[in-house]
Amino acid sequence: MLSLRKRLTEAGLDAGADTLVWHLSHHHDATVSRATIHRILTRAGAVTPQPHKRPASSCLRFQAELPNECWQSDFTHYPLTRRDGTPGRDCEIITWLDDHSRYALHISAHTAITAQTVLASFRTAAARHGHPASTLTDNGMVYTVRLAGRAGGRTA
Repeated sequence: MLSLRKRLTEAGLDAGADTLVWHLSHHHDATVSRATIHRILTRAGAVTPQPHKRPASSCLRFQAELPNECWQSDFTHYPLTRRDGTPGRDCEIITWLDDHSRYALHISAHTAITAQTVLASFRTAAARHGHPASTLTDNGMVYTVRLAGRAGGRTA
């Protein structure tokens, strides 16, 4: 099996456990499980072990302590469909979310999200729920002017 892996690798072909299972069954009349092949390759030092993921319990979930302490905003692209099932116009949906309660303070759909859309949706949510102490967004161009090729500046 190790010589087969070496030949496949030298030929520039895939030589993983699934490929070796196929070659052994189709060309050598041998039936070996993928797990067995992986164990043999690992024992022979032919596989670089991948680091294990951290357990989910090691992650700390961030959450604001109080309502209106922090609002998060993001938007997503959403394809629309006509009643007959054919593709329609697409839209973008913006959301303002209270980080403490996870309450959706504002959700609206638009043909395209612009900085003006962000400002108007923020003002609508703030008029209804009061102003937050802080906001959290990604680095999308509608949220920050520093990515627009300008030096410094403030976003509306």
